[in-house]
Amino acid sequence: MVIKQGVYDGNFIHNRFAYEQFRKEVSPYGNIVAFRAPMYVKDALIDLEDTLSNDFIHSQDAINFCWEIPGLCPFGAVSFQRLLNTAIANILSRYINKGIMVDGDDLMVQDEFIGKDDKVRGSGKVSVSITYSKDNVALGHTGINIVAGDKAPPFAYSSNLTDDQAYEFMSAVIEYFNAEVRDQFIATTKIIVWDFGDFGLKL
Repeated sequence: MVIKQGVYDGNFIHNRFAYEQFRKEVSPYGNIVAFRAPMYVKDALIDLEDTLSNDFIHSQDAINFCWEIPGLCPFGAVSFQRLLNTAIANILSRYINKGIMVDGDDLMVQDEFIGKDDKVRGSGKVSVSITYSKDNVALGHTGINIVAGDKAPPFAYSSNLTDDQAYEFMSAVIEYFNAEVRDQFIATTKIIVWDFGDFGLKL
């Protein structure tokens, strides 16, 4: 679902949000929303590394994906985040016609550009991302810069998606997410556990 938000400040994923957004249409497999809004995260940081370094997140114009998936431990939450971000990279690359390398949960666009510090770089970070598990429910966010802006770090890369591209990109990622979580759930129902006693075998 594409929704409207004024700014992404980190608070959106501090609690479960799926029912508030979807009500009786909430999916038991997992839910995702997308919105176009600036990012400014300072007081609601989840990443301990960012907090300890007194860092912040800023993007002048960005696409934000927020998801909620039940039944995931912290390890599972990070594993799904990296799977999703790899899919986001594959989809985004079709719109910007650039290669994108996934480094952990970071999307690095392979394109020479000049950062705001006037240094030439061979690649730039087009994303921010975080996830965690609370009460066995994974909550996460991935933001993709459209225009990183002057307050973003010098290594931040702007995708410069058009309005039409931005909407198509959001829709494509949502479609992927919904198909992926449903398919993963179906896969959990196809397991056969053999009782070796049925074959006269003893372990």
